[in-house]
Amino acid sequence: MNRKEFLVSLGSAIFFAILPGFMKPGRNNSSLIIRPPGSLEEDKFSLFCIRCGQCIRTCPSRCLKQVEIKKSLNHWATPEIIPRQKGCILCQNCSKVCPTGAIRTVDQDRIKIGTAMIYKQECLVWTHKKECLVCLEFCPVQAIYLDEKGRPIVNPGICVGCGLCEQNCPVPKKDAAIRVSTAGERRFHIVDGKYY
Repeated sequence: MNRKEFLVSLGSAIFFAILPGFMKPGRNNSSLIIRPPGSLEEDKFSLFCIRCGQCIRTCPSRCLKQVEIKKSLNHWATPEIIPRQKGCILCQNCSKVCPTGAIRTVDQDRIKIGTAMIYKQECLVWTHKKECLVCLEFCPVQAIYLDEKGRPIVNPGICVGCGLCEQNCPVPKKDAAIRVSTAGERRFHIVDGKYY
């Protein structure tokens, strides 16, 4: 990192450290934000993240985007995954370049971004009786299986929330029939300087 990049990062860190004090309640939609694998808990993430964009630039699948200001003023310019556009390939390159530890490398079996859920009323198999198992085919961790009638079901204990199922769902709508959510998910946190 050269001097200019350092100064920009430092300025960003200071700006975003004082910015939350000026925020109004209701503009912080963090529950709608899907973070990269290995991210800290949301309350810590926005304190550690300096909005340098290195994670976004290094992402080989181009799944990381900057949070838009209209989604959350508090989290503006921090990285998020929008699975309908691009899912995460779980490479963890983002954690290797994060200069502050907001994103950290974790064991593959500890990755948990979110959990996919099938919206049965929109699913081509569940409601429309079509032959489609795209979500099952694209799942890298075999978290999707078929019930006795050949309909897809997500095992939440195995699903890592990468979003490849959502990205590739052929339902011709803005929202897929299978969607990743972070509601109720517990991410990594720091206790006495240790990462859990």
